[in-house]
Amino acid sequence: MPRSLLDLEDADAGPIDPREYLEAALRWHFSERTGSRLWLTLAEDLDFDPITDITSFDGLSRFPDIGRHLRDSSIEDLVPRGLEHEPPPSVFETGGTTGSPKRLIYTERWIRRALAWKTEELTGAGFPVGRPWLVAMPSGPHAFGHTTRLQARALRSVLHTVDLDPRWVKKLIAAGGAPDAYVAHLVEQLGHIIRSQNIAAVTTTPPILSELLLHEELTDRLRRTLRYLALAGAHLDDDTYDLIAEAFPDAVIHNIYGSTMVLTTARIRPGTASPPDAVYDGYSPFVLFNVVDPDTGEPVAYGERGQVRMSHLSSGVFIPNNLERDSAVRVPGRAGGIGDALTGIRPLATFDGDRVIEGVY
Repeated sequence: MPRSLLDLEDADAGPIDPREYLEAALRWHFSERTGSRLWLTLAEDLDFDPITDITSFDGLSRFPDIGRHLRDSSIEDLVPRGLEHEPPPSVFETGGTTGSPKRLIYTERWIRRALAWKTEELTGAGFPVGRPWLVAMPSGPHAFGHTTRLQARALRSVLHTVDLDPRWVKKLIAAGGAPDAYVAHLVEQLGHIIRSQNIAAVTTTPPILSELLLHEELTDRLRRTLRYLALAGAHLDDDTYDLIAEAFPDAVIHNIYGSTMVLTTARIRPGTASPPDAVYDGYSPFVLFNVVDPDTGEPVAYGERGQVRMSHLSSGVFIPNNLERDSAVRVPGRAGGIGDALTGIRPLATFDGDRVIEGVY
């Protein structure tokens, strides 16, 4: 008898055959007993049967991009029926870079799996386990704040936080304003913590850290104790990376790439280039990347640049064909994995006809 998606998704499930996982995910999301109201309704207009006609991960490109449905659908329509007896899922939202926020379902089962995967990466990269960690990233409706608290617990680190509201900054920039005063406000809060605590790890965005570097007192104080620095949420260019690396020569520097739309981050492939040009792998078979021609949707050649397309398959969410606001160079995925790896990631100038605004995140 085929194993259920819940069994395969469990963090203790052991090795997973990608084909078996794909089949289980399609059975789950397109069966009346377990699927969500949203996907069961959308399936009525598909010109194929997802359970019988999709036999490989390449077939995920046949599904529609459901991004717009995640902006205004009720949560009751998004939660799969098969989760009825599971703990209630958490709901998190995107930052609203490309329009009104989208809502995503995070199950406890998925959070456990993603947390274990990320903890393994961080410890392998030299994260200073058990030492103070300072994070200036979105919380509130955003997943980053919630999962970071769980991550800190897994890493036995005391967590210090500074909240940031990416939506307000994007709104300010769109109206022709400058985020200078808001960034100064964030750095002031960071300063209160850095002056009094021995911070060994920091996670924030490149624009915020760039502003911090202008404050020599704070930079000198942080340099004494910092051993791990993660940058996320906005593009990291070569010049900014060089300045940061020079300022903190004793710290491991990581550039995080991920998306709320796939409920986790990519993993940096060890031994590749410096952070702006590192190679990023998805979490196969749960999260996979493809690099495609934005006009045709077809894969570009290896070594060529195209638009990033992401897919996520878990019991809480089925997002099979989500175009991201980023471009990247296509790289072969890891042996035994599914999909492409990415390098040279940078934001598109426009997305769905709208200007992409990063701000501080």
